[in-house]
Amino acid sequence: FPMLIGLIVAYIARGEAPDWLKGHYTFLIHTFWGGLLLFIVGMLTWIVGVGMFLLWILPLWYVIRVVRGWIWLENRQSVPNPQSLLFG
Repeated sequence: FPMLIGLIVAYIARGEAPDWLKGHYTFLIHTFWGGLLLFIVGMLTWIVGVGMFLLWILPLWYVIRVVRGWIWLENRQSVPNPQSLLFG
């Protein structure tokens, strides 16, 4: 549930944020939806064996995106490509 609350806050706060911060909110929103998509595909392909790999990669993907986003935020830099599902 904390991620869902964060998603709602990101959608609300993005409209009034400065431009450099809007990219961070967009990055967070895409992290949520990309993670959900990866989770669903992983669960649906569990039988084939691909799903186990996707579900193993998911936490690593989240950690990398959160750490990179946090570094940009600490340096007051915008995310280079906030709509990317990779690492910005």
